[in-house]
Amino acid sequence: MPCEKKDMYKSLEWCTGKTILPGIRKRLYYIPKHLIVLFPVLPDAPAQESGSISEIVTYKGSFTLVADAKFRYIEVLVDESPVTSEAQGERPSVTSLNKATFKHPGTEEEATAFCKLANNDDFVYLVQQKNGKFRTLGNEMFETVTKCKQELGGAVTDKAGTTIEVEVTDVCPAPFYTGDIVCEAGTIDASTGTIKASGES
Repeated sequence: MPCEKKDMYKSLEWCTGKTILPGIRKRLYYIPKHLIVLFPVLPDAPAQESGSISEIVTYKGSFTLVADAKFRYIEVLVDESPVTSEAQGERPSVTSLNKATFKHPGTEEEATAFCKLANNDDFVYLVQQKNGKFRTLGNEMFETVTKCKQELGGAVTDKAGTTIEVEVTDVCPAPFYTGDIVCEAGTIDASTGTIKASGES
């Protein structure tokens, strides 16, 4: 059976004068993969012929977690925490290498314990852009590498803090996420960035 080829490309419009706010928001959410029972799906094509091309870069559904599991958060310095994606490999196996460097100002026991564990663990991270949309670092297919380092500082003018470097291969540059984020404060609706009311699905 021959391959079915669809034209999914769309024009990329730009409105002159529109302001784009670079960077991410303060809270980085994370969870070890062993606490994820089921991953949401990243579609290969829009659900319908008239569907939006954005569907192929947005996870459909939510992360299903083991009982009582929750996403935790790390507060980061937004001006020192870039997220990047770049192509890697050769056709027909080109993938995206998604990278991030997160700077947390703390160096005490909790931050040090995270470093000790995270250096040898596999995570999914959710980062929120300034415009409120969530992006995903981590997936079911490839291991997420986390490397932590700490600087205690020496001189009065030195900066102290914990640097968390994340690197993961994906089929997409940091996919968008619009599902639920079950966390300590409640359940966040990632499509709106708001906490859901109790019992709301």
